[in-house]
Amino acid sequence: MLLLLGGLFAVVLVVALLAVQSPEHPGTGISRSDAIKVAWEHTGSGAVAVNSAEIRHNFQTGLDVQAHSWAWVVTFSGQWHLLCSGHSPDRSCDPTSQWVAIDYYTGAWIASEFSYPAGP
Repeated sequence: MLLLLGGLFAVVLVVALLAVQSPEHPGTGISRSDAIKVAWEHTGSGAVAVNSAEIRHNFQTGLDVQAHSWAWVVTFSGQWHLLCSGHSPDRSCDPTSQWVAIDYYTGAWIASEFSYPAGP
């Protein structure tokens, strides 16, 4: 009987804790440093620095990808060869940024996109 009451108490406690978890807080997921490490793997050789790493709720990529309830969005600065304009004398590439979205719970890649610089 005591074992049954203890089990029942444990179930009630778990249900209560799940009910109390706020939809504004994601709970336990991968760390910021792990998210950055995974995101680096999806940037290519043009990335030179991490600008930010933020947790986003109901993240919409703007691409044809379903919204993710919680995602790490890591933004990088750099120069990617697909953005070379050829208008500079040294034929360098325009500086730009790229965001990489990583699933907060699994660490899986969601999507990536470049932010193009404004024209002259």
